[in-house]
Amino acid sequence: MLKTSLMKFGIALCLASTLLLPVRGAQLPAGPSSAGSVQVRVAGKEARTFNESDLASLPRSSITAGAHDEKQSLWEGVALVELLRRAGAPLDKQLRGREMTKFVRVTAADGYQVVFSLTELDAAFGDRNVLVVDRQDGHPLPGKDGPLRLVVTGDKRPARWVREVETIDVVDGSTPDRSSSHGDASRGK
Repeated sequence: MLKTSLMKFGIALCLASTLLLPVRGAQLPAGPSSAGSVQVRVAGKEARTFNESDLASLPRSSITAGAHDEKQSLWEGVALVELLRRAGAPLDKQLRGREMTKFVRVTAADGYQVVFSLTELDAAFGDRNVLVVDRQDGHPLPGKDGPLRLVVTGDKRPARWVREVETIDVVDGSTPDRSSSHGDASRGK
């Protein structure tokens, strides 16, 4: 009888632990390959992934701002344009002609996307201050915002303050059947 009771208990324990495994697995944080990293893709270039240590080693910036009904906070991170530059996006003197039709699409973990024209981010044109932040008021971003968040100054509505940033793409917005030499010395190339 004791043997039967122990067997039943063992079977019940195995079944209970099997049922709990999917729940526990769903609560585990994302693997180290995605935590605190962002992939930047520029057409014709190799994709660059910037992880936590890469971001910490790049030039850092900070801004004080607040979104919606949040209090003003000190946000710290790397300028979006710096990540684009290091991934090979056409900036500075390269940003002319057809290159001026390119835009930047930022995508969050939940699929939310926002865009910026490449020119609005370049210092020679718009010089919009956009940071990919990993710290708020001196602390890592909380789970609902991080590990990376986009903070945009100058927008009247903070709709482009993307939480859980995963990818940044430089997209060609030109129309293939149109050509122009307006502002481009490389006509026909």
